[in-house]
Amino acid sequence: MKRIATTLIMLFAAAGLYAQIFIGGNIGFSTTGGKIENGNTSVDKVTQTNFSIAPKAGIFLSEKLAVGAMLGFNLQNEKTPGNPDVIDRTTTIGLTPFARYYAITFNKLSVFAQGNLGLSYGVEKHKVGSTTTTGPKTTTIGLAAFPGISYKLTDKVDLEAVIGGFNFNFNRVSVKNNNTTNITNTFGIGANLDAIATTGFITIGAIVKL
Repeated sequence: MKRIATTLIMLFAAAGLYAQIFIGGNIGFSTTGGKIENGNTSVDKVTQTNFSIAPKAGIFLSEKLAVGAMLGFNLQNEKTPGNPDVIDRTTTIGLTPFARYYAITFNKLSVFAQGNLGLSYGVEKHKVGSTTTTGPKTTTIGLAAFPGISYKLTDKVDLEAVIGGFNFNFNRVSVKNNNTTNITNTFGIGANLDAIATTGFITIGAIVKL
């Protein structure tokens, strides 16, 4: 990850005054819980909490080419009430460098192709009362390429839609638990036009140019 970050910094510096920096990303928090009541008896449900943040920054090296990276942090926490309580927590950090090429531009609308290299590392912990044990450690390396469209809302803000139904991806997931390592490789390529109207096929976001 250090080498990738250093390479990105060097690219930013080499771009000079011509380059234009942009930022984006996402942040999210959710929690689910409750209780079951039966007469005078009340039992707490399992509580699940999720927090994620993924700031994104990049730079336009030219009118058609942009590079950047997204940092990711995700925390998942599940609490099972009992005597004692049981808490399962998964912490994941990641870095995703990307490159984007704007192939077609018509007035304010642009069509681009983007390639991502995703790197992430996650650790699971299991806590019963005051005793904590470390569970599997997961390392993921992934390559992905997909198309998207961009609309220039203002001089500083672009709206973006990523089309997830057309994609190429390769993922290598390594789960290490004590002395055992479980490696899974996944490759996929194709188009899913049947899903064009379903939630998740298109993701709309925005970037802000500085």
